[in-house]
Amino acid sequence: MTRVAARDAAAAARVTATATGRVAAAPDATTPGGTTTRAVTECDGGRKVLPRQRQGAILDELRARGEVDIGALALRLGVSEATVRRDLGVLARQGHPVPLRRTTAPTPRPTPSGTARPQAEQEAIAAAAAGRARPDMTIGLSGGAAVQKLAVHLRELPGLTVVTNSLVTATILTRSGRGRARPTVILTGGYRTPDNDLLHGPVSALVLRSMRLELAFLDCAGLDGPNGASTDSLADSDTRRALVQAAAHTCVLATAAQCGRTALSVFAGPDEIDFVVTASSGAPSPAQRAVLRQARGALCVDLGVS
Repeated sequence: MTRVAARDAAAAARVTATATGRVAAAPDATTPGGTTTRAVTECDGGRKVLPRQRQGAILDELRARGEVDIGALALRLGVSEATVRRDLGVLARQGHPVPLRRTTAPTPRPTPSGTARPQAEQEAIAAAAAGRARPDMTIGLSGGAAVQKLAVHLRELPGLTVVTNSLVTATILTRSGRGRARPTVILTGGYRTPDNDLLHGPVSALVLRSMRLELAFLDCAGLDGPNGASTDSLADSDTRRALVQAAAHTCVLATAAQCGRTALSVFAGPDEIDFVVTASSGAPSPAQRAVLRQARGALCVDLGVS
């Protein structure tokens, strides 16, 4: 490369960096003087963020939280979400489990007066549902936020064996403190889609159909009397259906917003649901009352009025 060409390339790089705030990766180049210039993968405000540093930050997040938030990591590291996804691919090929929480940073939503915040509602439902489990049981768990909160309570039970298709749930269950007996966790296997932590497909369903579970806990996207429990994920529906069929008893966790709704695919009919746990701020809604009347057994946790 001539000195004029090298100077023009450097000027173009400076213009690109000024316009975008990031310097895109470029191959290593050797100047006429013999000095090798290393490519910078990304940089924010002049601070280099090397791949190994980003990947170390991702692993630290995974150890601390058991899941990875792509949007939050991208903001924290000053890189694009595409870069974080590439790093996740590298870590996955190295054998690291990398369950995801969401792809972008969440936008806070106002909570109307008289209603519970979703996380508080899910936590109350999870704590109440945990009372259905007993030591030394063999249980099944689906994925989902409410079931993940339930897993925090269940990991304290001695002698528990848990079958799940959720990588995040499995991580939560095995993250017990010192001196505590960790549950035995069996992952179903199957393929994983990039946008969630769940294992799907015929392998997952086949494994579940060979199991005999005492109790299965599942959350849902919709729960209504005539149709039962449903989900918006076609890929996850078959796995959930196999989980229900493998269990002697089924407990469904549903928020107030999910009661009275029918989602895309039903995974448990009304006659397959033994117990429902929901929650309300004050009196149950008409949709909740209909679900509670239909269920064989039900519990509605009173959250009070916020």
